[in-house]
Amino acid sequence: MSMLDCDSDFENYSETSDSEDQDDRESTYGGNARCILSSLDESMEKIDDFLAYGRGFVHGDLVRTSTDPSGQLGRVMDVDIVVDLETTSGELIKDVNSKKLLKLRSFAPGDYVAHGPWLGRVSIVCDVVTVLFNDGARCEIMTGDTDILMPVSRSSNEDVPYPYYPGQRVKINLSAISKTVRWLCGSWNTVQDEGTVCNVEVGLVHVNWIASAMDSKRDIPSPSALQDPKNLTLLVCFPYVNWQLGDWCTLPPGYLTNSSSSSIAPQFISRMQKLGMDDRYFKEMFVIVSTKSKVDVLWQNGDFSVGLDPHSLLPVNNIGDHDFWLEQFVLEKVALEDANASSVPRLGIVKHVDAQEQLVKVKWRDPNGGSSEEMVSAYELIEHPDFSYNFGDVVLRLLPHYENSEWHDMPLGGVLTRSVLSERSTLKNKHIDEGHAEHSTAYLSRIGNVIGFKDDGVEVRWATGLTSMVQPFEIFGLDRLESYASIATINVEAVPENAGKEMPEQEKQPSLKKEKAAKDSDKVCEKDILNSCSLFSHFSSIGFLGYFAKSLFGPGGSSSLLSRKNIPEFQVLKSGEENLDVNDLELESFNQHEEKDEVEDTATHSPGNKEVGLFKQFDIVDDYSNHHFVSGAGKGLTSQVKIAWLKKVQKEWGILKKDLPDNIYVRVYEERIDLLRACIVGAPGTPYHDGLFFFDISFPHDYPNQPPLVHYISGGLRLNPNLYESGKVCLSLLKTWMGTGTEEWSPESSTILQVLLSLQALVLNEKPYFNEAGYDKQMGRAEGEKNSVAYNENAFLLSCKSMLYLLRHPPKHFEELVEEHFARRSRSILLACKAYMDGTQVGFPWESGRTEGDGGNGGCSTGFKIMLSKLIPKLAAGFAEKGIDCSEFLK
Repeated sequence: MSMLDCDSDFENYSETSDSEDQDDRESTYGGNARCILSSLDESMEKIDDFLAYGRGFVHGDLVRTSTDPSGQLGRVMDVDIVVDLETTSGELIKDVNSKKLLKLRSFAPGDYVAHGPWLGRVSIVCDVVTVLFNDGARCEIMTGDTDILMPVSRSSNEDVPYPYYPGQRVKINLSAISKTVRWLCGSWNTVQDEGTVCNVEVGLVHVNWIASAMDSKRDIPSPSALQDPKNLTLLVCFPYVNWQLGDWCTLPPGYLTNSSSSSIAPQFISRMQKLGMDDRYFKEMFVIVSTKSKVDVLWQNGDFSVGLDPHSLLPVNNIGDHDFWLEQFVLEKVALEDANASSVPRLGIVKHVDAQEQLVKVKWRDPNGGSSEEMVSAYELIEHPDFSYNFGDVVLRLLPHYENSEWHDMPLGGVLTRSVLSERSTLKNKHIDEGHAEHSTAYLSRIGNVIGFKDDGVEVRWATGLTSMVQPFEIFGLDRLESYASIATINVEAVPENAGKEMPEQEKQPSLKKEKAAKDSDKVCEKDILNSCSLFSHFSSIGFLGYFAKSLFGPGGSSSLLSRKNIPEFQVLKSGEENLDVNDLELESFNQHEEKDEVEDTATHSPGNKEVGLFKQFDIVDDYSNHHFVSGAGKGLTSQVKIAWLKKVQKEWGILKKDLPDNIYVRVYEERIDLLRACIVGAPGTPYHDGLFFFDISFPHDYPNQPPLVHYISGGLRLNPNLYESGKVCLSLLKTWMGTGTEEWSPESSTILQVLLSLQALVLNEKPYFNEAGYDKQMGRAEGEKNSVAYNENAFLLSCKSMLYLLRHPPKHFEELVEEHFARRSRSILLACKAYMDGTQVGFPWESGRTEGDGGNGGCSTGFKIMLSKLIPKLAAGFAEKGIDCSEFLK
């Protein structure tokens, strides 16, 4: 019997099947292991098993219990997987621990590898295939681009992830065999050109080198891209959790013969003996046909659950902005948003989380090495942007220079570990190159994977196989390295004209969230990053890291690349085109602006004044000097412009003057008719109620064929998914986000008024959390509604901070509006704050006296109340500085 013959049960079943179907199966699968999906009519029971297989989790995944989907978060700390395997002859081996499984290939595309101080990623793998012939001869063949080996079957098994695998019948290409063949036993027999693959190993590996862990003072060239796998060290982290149903694998030599488990079919052992096969010559291949797993979870409140059924857990795909987990590195957000703060934001480690009340216990680290614990609001914290490591992350160990006296100013304030200093001394005088293999292994202790978080540090398994604890500033994540490289590319090259219109990539990942950090930490963070990156000389040479730090930590947001738009200049008309002299044009609809009322004397209202505002909703002004687009397309505006463009702008002015709703205000510029500035008042029933939101707008030279350019005056605050700190506005009507039909800009019907109304109704709405791409699918679900409530709380806090910013820095030509608006609405704003402190949910009509929000989800969280209690006195003081009586709220 051939080693690839199927067992008798399958043979008997095949005899009763349709002959055509039988031929198809034999030609397609060649007698290989019966994949559970290979034939739907073979076993519906196996299909049911496939549909019911356990939900897979890996280390670091965030989960919730299926019984409480709106409850606290948990983090997967370990996974135990047991699998059932099927052999090539169709027999089962049950209850094999996944830690015993081996990959068919030791390397695969996408794997990270180390060679000396260099870190790289595998792109191509070339196999060495061992073929066993019927007469016992064996040879090794290096595969490549040429078809040296060809499957005997008419078509390859679609379920096989590799071109060659043990047990496969292959035919030898006679014309190429002498070039790449090494005979292990016997010699070539011209009579036979078919054999069986008995082993597959990696022969050559093509590697794309990413970075070197060497000091930048030593310019060591990268290794050759084509490498012998023996010279590479594979970076692996928890490989036993990556096995899935249908994967192909092997077992360690002797596992089947040495196993005492009764679950191994005895006929399998006798069959191997009957075939005379030895593990030395034949590597048996298996298919995973069943999996069972148990999960260990660490919850936000510190509880630890062992051996949970994966079906009792739900994956958390969208993390709230204020969800934190234990041992996470965070920064104090309050200092980040205070432009007058002089101290560096404190760095802390999360020790406990009350997810319901938005409370976090943080262990603060001070620069002198001390620490203290404090229970704070989740709204006061952000994840540290440089220390956001996750399980499995590839990291490089950073070794500072002894002569660098600034190292003690690292954010954690701790001293360097003794192991780091000892290693620095060991490696200091070694010269590393490809010819010094004994030295290359020394640098393997500087490249590794994150495997855990404990004792206020990061646990790393190095390429040497050893594990140690490090401080977060001692290592450098590969994600930071790649992001810095991309920023360097952007900074060196010219920013394209459509940079401002680019659709943003959503960066929400299941285990990470990134936010801005402090302007006041610029100096410390720049030293941190630049010192760390001294290992990468090509980065520091172009000086992009300093720019990155300012862009990341600056609260103003204006340094962001997204706000630096190269807008096309107005085109000068060619001869023969219809043109118009602006100086000769009479804008009849707006002659009245010459006679505009003097409102300066009456604009200031006494506290509590209930009169209708005297600030004009539409007016023409002169000074455009601080407009965001002042240096844009209209800067070189000549007296000759297209009459169609000018008439369209004039028409827009007319629509705005006639149809503006009561809560939108617009100012246009007489000398720069391509610019305007608008203010939208936050609507009742939203977390933005009574807030003022300003936008700078520009008509492009090809308007209305292209939508207007819109910039949000953010004050450095991100209070809506569509409004970025940089000022970028995401809206399908502006072609800065996806849309269909009436959501998109139409040159024939769309107007500036439509844009303003869309910003008011679609962006500054009741539940802005669901504005985020894809989040609308969470509407009505417990997890989504919980996140929405938390988002509204934070949005209102940021809206209050925006009010304080506007009181200090009112936009030009809107100073009177700011004073008039807050004179009328200050008491209402403070009463709303008081109602929220008493239990009313944010955005709910607090005047009704009810204390619960939509859906009966209860009042506000304790964390929100803590933050609001700090803001109320600041708001009252800010209003009082403008002459508004807020004495009842200052007691």
